[in-house]
Amino acid sequence: MVRSSLLLPLLAAASAVQGKSTSPKTVPGAFIVELEDGQDASDFFAEAESDTITRMNLTYSLFKGASLQFKNLDTADEKAAKLAQLPSVKAMYPVRTYSIPKPEVVWTGKQGRDYIDLKKRQVGEDVFSTHVMTQVDKLHADGVSGKGIKVAVIDTGIDYLHPALGGCFGSDCLVSYGTDFVGDAYDGYNEHFPDPDPMDCGGHGTHVAGIIAAQSNPFGFTGTAPGVTLGAYKVFGCEGEVSNDILIAAYNRAFEDGSNIITASIGGPSGWTDEPWAATVSRIVDAGVPCTVSAGNSGDQGIFFASTAASGKHVTAIASFDNVITPAVLIEESYTIAGGEEKNFTYTPGEPDAWAGVSLPLWAVSTDSTSTEALGCDAYPAGTPDLSDKIVLIKRGTCTFVAKAQNAAAAGAKYIMLYNNAPGAGSVSNAAPWLEALAAGQEVVLNMGDPAEAEQVLTEAANNATGGSVSTFSSWGPNWDAYSKPQFGAVGGNVLSTYPRALGSYAVLSGTSMSCPQTAGIVALIAEVRKTLDPATIENV
Repeated sequence: MVRSSLLLPLLAAASAVQGKSTSPKTVPGAFIVELEDGQDASDFFAEAESDTITRMNLTYSLFKGASLQFKNLDTADEKAAKLAQLPSVKAMYPVRTYSIPKPEVVWTGKQGRDYIDLKKRQVGEDVFSTHVMTQVDKLHADGVSGKGIKVAVIDTGIDYLHPALGGCFGSDCLVSYGTDFVGDAYDGYNEHFPDPDPMDCGGHGTHVAGIIAAQSNPFGFTGTAPGVTLGAYKVFGCEGEVSNDILIAAYNRAFEDGSNIITASIGGPSGWTDEPWAATVSRIVDAGVPCTVSAGNSGDQGIFFASTAASGKHVTAIASFDNVITPAVLIEESYTIAGGEEKNFTYTPGEPDAWAGVSLPLWAVSTDSTSTEALGCDAYPAGTPDLSDKIVLIKRGTCTFVAKAQNAAAAGAKYIMLYNNAPGAGSVSNAAPWLEALAAGQEVVLNMGDPAEAEQVLTEAANNATGGSVSTFSSWGPNWDAYSKPQFGAVGGNVLSTYPRALGSYAVLSGTSMSCPQTAGIVALIAEVRKTLDPATIENV
């Protein structure tokens, strides 16, 4: 039994959180109606016909109803309350909108690059860090791949033409089923135009799909469960949000299409279990289909900041842990010190990236990387040479890249190279020896090529600071009904996966959006081994 003296501070914390901006947005004048089973609903539709337009027909085995748009917004609430009193109405809810928990974009590939020339680890034993951290590598070594399991991805769609995602859509393809509920132009508030093609134009769903089921690719990794079949249920346009009536439709459609697992990295602050989307997902779980939903990326808000539909009863809410490495693809070029042996270094090109044919000496704002001057945030001192024939080496941090570039340009610079003040995807690998050489009065010359044609290298910088720890962005529970959330965690910080071909083909993202699909893949592996998809059994393994 919980003592009241202990419960009161928790309730106070919950009240404080609810005082923040925690409610999803509502669509003015729009409502979801759930009808009673076995009741004649003709009275309801007769009453509603003159005042409303039907947004969606929501007639499924686990949900019977519709969503309506009132024509007159001034009287919508009053008339909705009247309709809710009819005997055929089980419940009535406002239509709300939800978003993808915005992931941090750590790195994205370059559009049009196929990466077939990528220098990478040798394909063979699974040493992909996210798999090693979760022991997925051991299941792969035993031949477990999730074969025969159907995983539905409710998201922005999937770029099914991506070579690492099968290259096709339909029967006998990796992405074999699904649909588009909304169309590319949908933003959560305008009219949606469904079509049968769930092609991704936003990027998020393709990254999620690769985490689950990516096939062999130039980066030398596979998905968590590369033997599964994917279903793509597109509920977002290229940008914007999604309304909960569309989410209810997508979940029910995925369930009725025979999906064995349903995953969605979608949500919004709303911690009640009876929110209609959360309740819908709970019914599907109770019907025997495990559902994983991202816990959200609002860790800075503290406790009691659960996310719908992760807040639902029996719904598996997924937290994020940071990867033990930070993967990135860097350009490989060369340099010399004092005219000596040519050596290689790697870097990330910025925009613009007009480096083709540049071969110039380095000039450092300061050769002491611990100094304030090294940051290049202040105007350069009197006596600074003309930098038009130099590459200026500047330490990252404190001020914006634009400010650093403007200060360098004021001294005539045309090219700058930034080095990191902490390990990460954008670090230049050789800043330390360069600074040491410059301090000794030696000339350092960088020999640059066209980034579009240069050698590229997959790098994996060790994350000794936070690797293996809960990500700071990962949302906290419990939900507002005091259910413990999230239940599980997986790797969501700095995850390499597929990305739409039009957006660079591969990307490193961070968020519970990444840990959620990994968990769905792990559930598929467990189901293959244990021969059960019972949600309660899997949750208690």
